[in-house]
Order: sequence, then structure tokens, then C-alpha cells
Amino acid sequence: MRDQIAKIELCFLTKKDHKAVCDLMKDEYKHLQNSTWESWQLKALITKFPKGQVGIKIDGKLAGFALSIIVDYTLFDDMHTYKDITGNYTFNTHNALGDTLYGVDVFVSKKYRGLRLGRRLYDYRKELCEELNLKGIIFGGRLPNYQNYATDISPKEYIQKVKAKEIHDPVLNFQLSNDFYVRRIIQNYLEGDTQSHEYAALLTWNNIYYAKPKKNPNTQKTVIRLGLIQWQVRPYNNIAEVLEQAEFFIDAVSNYRSDFVLFPEFFNAPLMAKYNHLSEAEAIRALAGYTDQFKQEFSKLAVSYNINIITGSMPELIDDHLYNVGFLCKRDGSVEKYAKIHVTPDEKKIWGLKGSNEIKTFNTDCGKIGVLICYDAEFPELSRILASEGMQILFVPFLTDTQNGYSRVRICSQARAVENECYVAIAGCVGNLPKVHNMDIQYAQSAVFTPCDFAFSTNGVKAESTPNTEMILVADVDLDLLKELHNFGSVNNLKDRRTDMYEIKLKGRTPK
Repeated sequence: MRDQIAKIELCFLTKKDHKAVCDLMKDEYKHLQNSTWESWQLKALITKFPKGQVGIKIDGKLAGFALSIIVDYTLFDDMHTYKDITGNYTFNTHNALGDTLYGVDVFVSKKYRGLRLGRRLYDYRKELCEELNLKGIIFGGRLPNYQNYATDISPKEYIQKVKAKEIHDPVLNFQLSNDFYVRRIIQNYLEGDTQSHEYAALLTWNNIYYAKPKKNPNTQKTVIRLGLIQWQVRPYNNIAEVLEQAEFFIDAVSNYRSDFVLFPEFFNAPLMAKYNHLSEAEAIRALAGYTDQFKQEFSKLAVSYNINIITGSMPELIDDHLYNVGFLCKRDGSVEKYAKIHVTPDEKKIWGLKGSNEIKTFNTDCGKIGVLICYDAEFPELSRILASEGMQILFVPFLTDTQNGYSRVRICSQARAVENECYVAIAGCVGNLPKVHNMDIQYAQSAVFTPCDFAFSTNGVKAESTPNTEMILVADVDLDLLKELHNFGSVNNLKDRRTDMYEIKLKGRTPK
């Protein structure tokens, strides 16, 4: 075969390689359900970390590939699952500022085995690890031949016999010959891997050239300052007056060197007063006409005040469907959108609001965050999905008219902080709008919640505002305390989930 090969080349994968990648995987992983990567997953990897996705082509045909991400391994432990480390297969756990190269997948066609193509892929990974000054490479190695010995020996004994060359394991033998060592055995690593009985060997290669980076102004902060706006609704003549009031608050919290500012849900509702001659459904659609301008102006304010702005929420019309959306306006000038997924019966009946079908986390210069608008915080599945993708701070802009409604948001938000081992910040509107239908009166007490453990407040409340008073609330949260909690907490809500019995996952996800 060697004599018939004209050219072997290492190349970066592109979205066009998706079919070739799937064709290689189908035969080898036929015992696994959903064994090939979807096109959006390969696209996500290439977009997030193009250098980490490489292939080997022989005479122009894909013969093997290696997929990788960079992770902050301090956010995980050695008993992680494949689903955990990949962010439920979304790869949102990739962090360009991380310290470890994690091997997502590596594959060489059976047709070309014996040509040392796998060694080329691993040599590239090692060179990349050295180039990026990462601590090393880690991944979970399957044990495909363990199925033949599982009734007689433990996984530990199996690995020892492979090392002693008493048993041949094609995967483990290859890894050991490439300077990897077994760090530990992981149980329930890859769901559905019957060949390995869902065991994996956690394999590690250490970069001897790694130098701990010196702290510099670009290093991600660990103590994050949050600025919450408890916004009083009042009459405004035009959008300029609303923006003037918003800038006043942004200026105030930025003077305290806040990293984030959070506005409430529908803080711009007073602009509907001029449309009171219309029905409620028509008035809020008229309000949607201001949304693009709010987005643009908030983005400018984020840059000029050097602060990340979470714009609360506002209505947006898309193809004649009305959604409740908000924007994360980052201080680097980029803008990302989030949207309410669960609309209340009142919002649906009176305004004709429609729920969004997209939920995601956002990478920022101050960690990974999530945003759930008001009612969404009352559905624990959503925040659990965000937590599985590495969320550290959850923001909840809300609008509630009664203390009953507020209590639902508050109590559920506190629960989200405990069960997901994260910080939760909530901010709402106060006051009354007698001239705006369906927006008569508001009740709010903004707050920052924490998990309940020794490193945090005993009642899980970091800070809270005075109820029903226009004000700002500024509070610091320490991301390092979350890392400590994940590993050494009195209880471990995330680690102790019985994923062997239950799971929460998205259906038909199509990330953008």
C-alpha cells in the first residue's frame, strides 16, 4: 500500500469535511447510538478552536482526524463524564484561556492503520500544546476489548494486564506507546459504550516546557463586580429620555468599577403610553420598533463606560412573531442576544408573545454567564442545561406586579444558585404606570444570591436592595469560591447527580 500512496498531508479540518468525518466513524462506532458528529458540532469546534481540529489526507482523501478543545481543568475533576467535559456535546466548555488541551476524538481509518498516522496526529497535538503553553493533554480512552474480560477481572486489573502485554487493547496500547500514562479509571464516562462497559482510562501527557503564565491585565478576573439597576418606571416623552436615564445608572455603577450592569425586564415599557389608543397587543408591537435603537445605543455605552451591559428585555418582532428578548452588550463592542423561552399565560393572551427555542451560555471577560428572563427562572431544567455548559453567573431580569409573583422569582432564583453551584443576580422594576395598559404597578427587591456553604453567606444572600425603591445595588462575587465549592463543598449538587438514572438534555438543538 505504501508504494501506491503519492501524498500524505496534515491539514486543518473545514466544514466541508463533515461527511468524510462521519463516513470514517460509522463503521468503528456502530455499537454506539448517535455515533457520528452532527454538522453543527463540527462547525462549532472549527469556529471555537480551528487549530485544534486536524485531519490527515492521503491522496486527497481523509484517512484520519483529531478533534480537541482547551478547558480550564480546575472547573472539572478526574471523575468527569464525556458529556460534562464537552458541555453536553456543544463544546461550550472550550476556553481559550484554559490550561489543558482535551482530546475530544481521534480516529484513523482501518484501511490505513500501520502507517503511523495516529502518531502524526498525536505529535501535532503535543506540538500545539507546547505552542500554546498548556499544562498537558488529557482525554478519556475507551477500553474496547474490556467486554471480553469484564466478567472475570476489574477495569484496574484489565489495565494492568494491558501494560504487562498480557492483554492487547488497540486503543490503550497505542496511547501508552505515545508517552501517555493512566491517571485513573473513570466510571460512566461515555454513555452507551457497551464495549468498554462505560469505563475509560483517563490518560495524560505532561508538557515539560509548560511555564506558568505571569498575571497581566488580560488575565481573566476572579472577583467580579455586579451592578444591578432597580429601575423605577415613570413617564417618558421619547426614547432619548429613557436612554438618558439608563446612561445615568450605567455611569453610576461604572464609577464603582462594576464589570456587569443588569437592567430589568421591560424597563422601557413607559414608552407604550403614547400608544394607549391601541390595543395592548398593538401597543407592545409599536414598542418593538425601538428595540434595534436600544441595542445599538447600549452597545455604544458598553464600550464608552467599559462595562458589560445586560439590557434586561424588550419586545422584538421577527416574521410577525413577537418575542421577549434582551442583549448582552460586551465592552469589547460585540453583541449577543438572549430570549425568553417560557411566556406567562398573561403575556401570551394579552400581548401575543411567543417563546424562543434557543438557550445558551455566553463567554465574557469575566467568566461564563447565562441569562433567564423572569418566568424562565422558575423552570430548573433551563439553568441545569446552562450549568452543564459551565455557567458561573446567572442573570435574571424580571418584572412582577405583585409580591406573590416576585416571591416566585426570588425563591426559584435562590434554588438555582444552590442546585447549580453558581451566583444568581436578579433585578426588577418598581413604581407604577397608570397610563399604560397591562403595566399598572410593579413590585421588586433586587438581589444577588449565592450557594449555601461555609465560603458564602449562611442564608445564601450576598446582597439585596430596599424593596420598591429606585436604587442601584453593587456586589462582588468570587469565581474562585465556586471552584472550591465544586471540589470541597459540604455537598456537591452537581457531582452527586444520578446521571445513571436521569438526565436533562435539549431536543433538536440547532446552535448558531
